[in-house]
Amino acid sequence: MVKCLHFETFSYTEREGSPFGIPVPEHYDFWIPLMKHFLAKSDTVVIHCWNEESITIEETKAISNDFEISFEGKLTYFKSKLNEEIIQSLLFENLTKYGELKWFSVFLSKGNKAQLNLGHWSTESTAENLSDQEVDFIKSIMPLDTNYETW
Repeated sequence: MVKCLHFETFSYTEREGSPFGIPVPEHYDFWIPLMKHFLAKSDTVVIHCWNEESITIEETKAISNDFEISFEGKLTYFKSKLNEEIIQSLLFENLTKYGELKWFSVFLSKGNKAQLNLGHWSTESTAENLSDQEVDFIKSIMPLDTNYETW
């Protein structure tokens, strides 16, 4: 059976100089297994950064020349077909010097089908086209305070 899963975790903290509540850094243990799973099912990535996150924007620009970069309102958008540099950065160069996730949103898709939407520094996420085993896998790696909704 194909399912969609919405999952949210609520472990937020505040950092001096940041206008946003951010997830507690220790709550990113799930990131690598989750990304490995969905990168294998995807061919395209879209990343959103807040315009004032200048260090993250410069670091993201440096990942790959393949990114199409655009701006809308207060956000900078990066879009590309997945390549080895992007995959490695998503997996292993994903945290700031504070141990926080770099990107406000990450969207993985294959063709025009969404696979994984990670929003609000990966605290509010949706995965689509999942088997029961994939739902169980996601639930097994997410923090204990995660809430789930399937349809």
